[in-house]
Amino acid sequence: MTAASSMMQVMVPLYAVSLGLGPQWLGVLIALPGVFPVLLALQTGRWVDRGGPGRWFFLGMLGMSAGPALLALSPGVVTLGLARVVMGMFNLFVSVSAQSLTAGLDNGRSHTANFAAYSTWLAGGRMVGPVLMGAILDRYGFVTSFWAVLAILLSGTLLAYGVFRLVGSMRVDEPRDVVGSGKLLRSTLGNVGFQVAVFASAGIALALTVREAFLPVMLEEMGISATVIGALVSAGSLTSVLIRPLMPLVTRLLGGTARTLIVAMAAVAFGIGLLGAASSVPAFAALAVVVGFGAGIGFPLSIVAVASHVPPRQRGMALSLRLSMSLGVETVVPVLSGLLVAATSYAVGFGAAGSVLAALTLLSWRRLPRFEAAEASAKPEPDASVEPEPDTSPAPRSPDLTSRR
Repeated sequence: MTAASSMMQVMVPLYAVSLGLGPQWLGVLIALPGVFPVLLALQTGRWVDRGGPGRWFFLGMLGMSAGPALLALSPGVVTLGLARVVMGMFNLFVSVSAQSLTAGLDNGRSHTANFAAYSTWLAGGRMVGPVLMGAILDRYGFVTSFWAVLAILLSGTLLAYGVFRLVGSMRVDEPRDVVGSGKLLRSTLGNVGFQVAVFASAGIALALTVREAFLPVMLEEMGISATVIGALVSAGSLTSVLIRPLMPLVTRLLGGTARTLIVAMAAVAFGIGLLGAASSVPAFAALAVVVGFGAGIGFPLSIVAVASHVPPRQRGMALSLRLSMSLGVETVVPVLSGLLVAATSYAVGFGAAGSVLAALTLLSWRRLPRFEAAEASAKPEPDASVEPEPDTSPAPRSPDLTSRR
């Protein structure tokens, strides 16, 4: 899935420019995948928990395949927009399901270790995809690239069906009195682990979205070939592949999950904020490595922050809210940044994205004491959506509502 998605990141801006679209329309195209995920923010996690993450993992991959199939059969601006919407909607189900499956593993390893392995495979797909797309575009053109993305997604769908067969209809039990509760939502939004996770994931997504929309076009205008553009995008993914297996070690060296998240956010803010000042392929490659380090650590650790701080009964909603807020940012920011770039320059757009992420980094730093206090207790924060059971025994007791899997 990530290989196909990263191929689309390279192809979509270049294809849109070939169709005569300007920067403002580039922003709209990049924003389209977030339309349905924003609307489905509160429901996706519940659907995944009720129907089983294995089933939705398979259905999500199957649905994503419809995007490149539409483009291959009927190329054009309208189909490109429709493909982006379809792939964004089903990508939400794939991501939440995969994260839920990983968070629920009972293999004796920590959340950090499991998500390090999981995210390494994601980064591997992102590393291969852009290089493959660049080579296909230079040699065969856009139509062939649509079929290539479709073939990769259909292969992934077969693997997803195997996952579904292995895990069956595994569900997360959710009491009926909790479903739809406003208290459940308030409890999730007030959880400090969830808050820091959203600042990190949404902020990094904001900066990466601006880069995704405008960097390929800027590099093309500088006379750089599609193959080299794909290689530069893949340089960051290569860094992510190399750093993610070391994520538990890096987290220990930097002093914990929250501190590592803050360093990761700062790295992405620096690497994208300075893109407008770069003027050579080596400089772009160096910044890509810095961003790859930050994104490679930041995204999986933001999931770890949710999994380790949020009670299991809230986890599906928390993961879907985290992802949907990031996608909401990806829906609004490209449109605004497209208008900004059209009125100013690429350098201003990249600088603005880096500045916003830097501000979110400072907000995360202010929550550091509370985050570390909750982490030190080795328990998720209390589930405020569930009332304690009445004490009917002779001796005082308190039900354990915050135990971890």
